[in-house]
Amino acid sequence: MMELALAVGAAVSISAMCSLFEAVLYSVPLAHIENLAEAGSAPGRIMRRLRQNVDEPIAAILSLNTIANTAGASVAGALAGKVFDDATVGIFSAAFTLAILMFSEVIPKTAGVIYSRGLALVIARPLLGMVYFFSPLIWLTGNVTKLMTRGREDSDVSDEEILVMARLGLKSGALNEGQAQVIENILCLEGKTARDIMTPRTVVYSLNAGLTIREVRETEETFDHSRLPVFDKDGDDVIGMVHRRDVLTAMAQDQWDRRLDEMMRPVDFVADSLSVDRLLRRFQETGQHLVMVIDEYGGLSGLVTLEDVLEEILGTEIVDEFDPAIDMRELAHRRRQMSVSSDERRKPGDHQ
Repeated sequence: MMELALAVGAAVSISAMCSLFEAVLYSVPLAHIENLAEAGSAPGRIMRRLRQNVDEPIAAILSLNTIANTAGASVAGALAGKVFDDATVGIFSAAFTLAILMFSEVIPKTAGVIYSRGLALVIARPLLGMVYFFSPLIWLTGNVTKLMTRGREDSDVSDEEILVMARLGLKSGALNEGQAQVIENILCLEGKTARDIMTPRTVVYSLNAGLTIREVRETEETFDHSRLPVFDKDGDDVIGMVHRRDVLTAMAQDQWDRRLDEMMRPVDFVADSLSVDRLLRRFQETGQHLVMVIDEYGGLSGLVTLEDVLEEILGTEIVDEFDPAIDMRELAHRRRQMSVSSDERRKPGDHQ
């Protein structure tokens, strides 16, 4: 009877240890391991090494766990046949299976996940010892795996998988709502185009290239925008852009007769079908903060700023440090609506 108890206890204990090691290895945050290693902790350095080559400790854990379960079940079954009658052996087998499930799987893995930070320091050296002990077997299985996967490229993680991981991170508390939303927004950039986020041409405020600084000063709308398109003949003929700070600098230097076409900067043009992720790369490559959007026929559709793209990523409005208005597109729409309403009030026969 004592031999049976020892066999069962050994099988359950070793299997529980393997489950605990596996849960801690996968659950302890990488940032925590890095902090321990950088602080000079020897167990921290060991855990960092094990996580960098996680296949090795996992192979050692699975090897020991398989040996413990197989040998334990065989020895315990043989001893139980000598101690109990046939009916009792069946009850023993069910109880042994339940014990393995509860005490070797559920409880240790739950504890490993919950207390992973503290247990990481405890299991580091024993786990490294297991890796050394099973190194011949690890080497053999590693080479067999390489032969089986030779010529196959690692499959890329799909957008859907990243979204699922982000949502799981949100539920577990590893990510906050804002971080999860940013990840989702970034993955959606490819499906959006410049047309989707642009300020339409009909509400874009622009300036004639022939205006002088003196004339610009009389237009209050100029100072509601950081950057303004400059047109030549009409609003669709954009030839550049001017910065508000350049206008203010010219005012400060009493350059009242200076024309906008003398101080305007070049402006970039993009197709309205350009995806937002490629548009972001375009901003990075050119260093510009504003582009004009054109349709398939070359006509002006609107404009997009770098802030518009970043707002799509962050999911919130970005306010330029020099902008008095919070939402410039909304401001333009509002002015357009006011203009239409004013025109309607001036219709003949309206005596209100």
